[in-house]
Amino acid sequence: MPLAKKTTTTDLPEALSSQIANNFKKDDVSVVTSNPTATKSSALTSDNQSKSKYSDSVNLRLTSGKRNEFKKFFTDCEISMNQGFEMAVDYIMREARAGRIYVSKSGITKTEE
Repeated sequence: MPLAKKTTTTDLPEALSSQIANNFKKDDVSVVTSNPTATKSSALTSDNQSKSKYSDSVNLRLTSGKRNEFKKFFTDCEISMNQGFEMAVDYIMREARAGRIYVSKSGITKTEE
């Protein structure tokens, strides 16, 4: 009994097939040299070049109920969720630096003045 052979026939345009092939290509940024300072500087330049537009993003996990509650609140205030979270965190940081509140893993407490 003959073995089955996989045949690859694609009707994709060349540009699309090369783009698909490049999506799975892994970029190797490791450099092996005897000079550690040269390695550090070359790694930094390759890091800056390969930075994606999502490199400064933060993922926030919320339950659907909390997400809907936040979304409704920020929509009522006519701001996006990103703007709302940034303003909230900026406010908390400003108040904590001023000594009016204390932030810990157990929560936020107001300090006695």
